[in-house]
Amino acid sequence: MKSFVSSTLFFCFVIFSASLVAGEKKTVKQRLQEHRDLSNVKKEHLVTYMNDRHERRIEFLAELLEERKQQIEDHKSGHRRLSTEDHSRVLRQHTNFGTKLEQLQNMDEMERKEIMEHEAESMHRMESVDYLEF
Repeated sequence: MKSFVSSTLFFCFVIFSASLVAGEKKTVKQRLQEHRDLSNVKKEHLVTYMNDRHERRIEFLAELLEERKQQIEDHKSGHRRLSTEDHSRVLRQHTNFGTKLEQLQNMDEMERKEIMEHEAESMHRMESVDYLEF
């Protein structure tokens, strides 16, 4: 009998707690909008983030290009033979990565600054869009 009373009281407590939490529960839209509060975000910080991302991308492309060069050298030396498909894919990637890396490295400062400003502005606009209701 004592266990029945204690379990009933515990059950009532859980139901009461759940009803309190449900009353204070925010909608998904409200939680997401609080998370995306743009009053704390400054355009300069976005530009800095974009510049850092640009530098990381250049470093990553250089690493990928070096890997492809090594794969081609290994294939030519016979150390690690690639299938015809893999060989053509590696050659194509080597060309594409080299072209993109050269394009990013040859960008002058004014052009780079303009692109970073545009990307930061686009990101800021995207973050300020209201969420859709489902």
